Amino acid sequence: MRSVKKILTDRKGKKYLVKELDDDFHTADGVISKKDLKSKKTEVKSNKGKKFVLLEPNFVDLWEMIKRGPQVVLQKDIGLMMAKTGINGQSKIVDAGGGSGSLCCSLANVSKEVTAYEVQKNLIEVLEYNKNLMGLNNLTIKNKSIYQGIAEKDLDVITLDLAEPWQVIKHAEKSLKLGGFLVVYLPNIIQVKQFVDSLRGSSIRLLEVEELLERKWKVEERILRPEYEMLGHTGFLVFCRKLS
Repeated sequence: MRSVKKILTDRKGKKYLVKELDDDFHTADGVISKKDLKSKKTEVKSNKGKKFVLLEPNFVDLWEMIKRGPQVVLQKDIGLMMAKTGINGQSKIVDAGGGSGSLCCSLANVSKEVTAYEVQKNLIEVLEYNKNLMGLNNLTIKNKSIYQGIAEKDLDVITLDLAEPWQVIKHAEKSLKLGGFLVVYLPNIIQVKQFVDSLRGSSIRLLEVEELLERKWKVEERILRPEYEMLGHTGFLVFCRKLS
């Protein structure tokens, strides 16, 4: 069960997580009564007269408010991973390293089951918090190095966000089903080259290496143009598949 019961958002889009409905909720713009929080209203007012929209939280609302440790994999890259591998409600996935859980939580939101490997003990608490925040009962978290092996078998997809993914190739060969995908997220092209070279002689074949850039547009009354700044390089995505 997720830990967030409701989302409050003001007219400017600022969001508040409501974790308890049996108490009044305090904001900088006043107090929302517990009576209103429990009601079926979609718009409520604080005791200062400020209006808020009261929503049932969805995954996007919660993803934006996850607790963060290291840099997270962003939505633009997560979306491409899902699209290129065909992840769906029947998919069994292993993700390593779990980090803050941006990727493994997103995968668990749309797949059958996900196991996240994370070697750093201090990040396990972050992962558990975000798992609970989103109510992801199909996400299993392991404080273990995937370099030592993968216990799960017959996997549809393995995703890696690690410094040395070439250490996982032999384990991925044993755990992926025939036709299963291996997706590696790497910030440095030198790492990409070393990983691709390490695939030689394995049953896992390179499909493609991609880099996805994101540019938002400014849309106002008399303005319609690209923003001056864009979200450029975040990481390289290396798509592979077990074909023998």
